[in-house]
Amino acid sequence: MHPVFSSKSGLIFYVAAWVPLGAMLTLMLSVTGRLPVMASASVMAPVTLLLAGVCLAPWYSCRSLPLRSTPKEKLLINHAVAAMCATAIVMIFARALVAGFSGVFPWLRAGYASAVPVLAAMVDMIYLLAIALYYVILAIESSRQAELLSREAELKAIKAQVNPHFLFNSLNSISALTTADPSKAREMCIRLSDFLRASLRLGERASIPFSEELALTRSYLDVEQVRFGQRLRVNQKFDPRCSDFEVPPLLVQPLVENAIKHGIATLTDGGEIAMTGERVQGDIRVTIENPFDPDAPAARRNGFGLASVRNRMYARYGPAARLDVSVNQNRFQVMLSLPCSASGERPQ
Repeated sequence: MHPVFSSKSGLIFYVAAWVPLGAMLTLMLSVTGRLPVMASASVMAPVTLLLAGVCLAPWYSCRSLPLRSTPKEKLLINHAVAAMCATAIVMIFARALVAGFSGVFPWLRAGYASAVPVLAAMVDMIYLLAIALYYVILAIESSRQAELLSREAELKAIKAQVNPHFLFNSLNSISALTTADPSKAREMCIRLSDFLRASLRLGERASIPFSEELALTRSYLDVEQVRFGQRLRVNQKFDPRCSDFEVPPLLVQPLVENAIKHGIATLTDGGEIAMTGERVQGDIRVTIENPFDPDAPAARRNGFGLASVRNRMYARYGPAARLDVSVNQNRFQVMLSLPCSASGERPQ
C-alpha cells in the first residue's frame, strides 16, 4: 500500500505538506509574472492539487527500481523521463487554466508566459524531491524489516534453548525420585509429558493469550508439586483483564522454574511463591517473589531462566520491555513489564 494511504495521519501530513508548496508556487508566479496574488492563486491552487496527485506515482517506480540493485544509468533515465512527463502534464494543465481565466484576467496570459520557465523548473524539482523522499521511506522500511527478521531469528534461537534446559532439570528430578519414591516418579513423568506436549504446541506460535501462558505455568507447577509436595506453596493473584493480552509463549514459566530451583529447593521447609499480574495502562506487569537461602553461593542464583527471558524480551520488544530483579534479605523478586496488545492484534 502507498505510504500516504497506509494511515489517516499519513494522508493528513501529505495534504498539509502541499499547503506551503502551493503557496510557494503561487508566490513564484506572482513575482516572476508580475501578477496579483489572487490571480496567481486561481491558477496555482488547481495546479497544486494535480501536482500532489502526480507526485504519488513515483512511489511505484521507486519500488520497482531499487536504489542499490538498479544500474545508475537506468535510474537516471527512468526518473528523468518520468519527471519531464510529469512536468509537461502539469504545465499543460496550467496553460489550460490560464486560457480559461483570460476572460476574467486579460493580462494573465502574458504574465504566465514570462513565468513558465521558472514554474517548470519548480515543478520538476518538486517531482524529483518526491522521488528522493520515497527512496528514504523505502530505506527506512527495509531497515525496520531487517531488524524485525534479525529479532525473530534471535527469538527462535533463544526459544530453542528453553525446552531442552527444562527437560534436563526435570529428568534430574525424576532420577532422584526413582529410588526414593517410584510412584511419584511415575506421576511426575505423566505430568511432565502433558507439560511438554502443551509447551511444544504453544511454543510454535509467535504469541499467545496471557491466560494460556498462565495455564502452561500452572501445568509446570503441577509437575514440580509432585516432587516437592507441601514444601512448594503457590499464591496467585492475577487481574482478569490481563487474560486476553498477547505475550510470547514460555515467558513466565522459566521465571517460576528459576524461583523453585534457586529458591524453594534451597530451603529445608520450602516456601511460598507469590505470583501477581496486573494491567498498568497498556502493559502487563507480572511479579514473582520467592524466599531463598541467603547463605547459598551468589552464582547459584544467576540461572538460565532470567537470562533467557531477558534475551527473549529484548529480541521481541527491544527497550520497550523491562525485567527488574531485586533482593531484600531472604526474598528474591522479579518484575516483568511487557507492552502488549489485545488478542488478535500485533504488538508494536
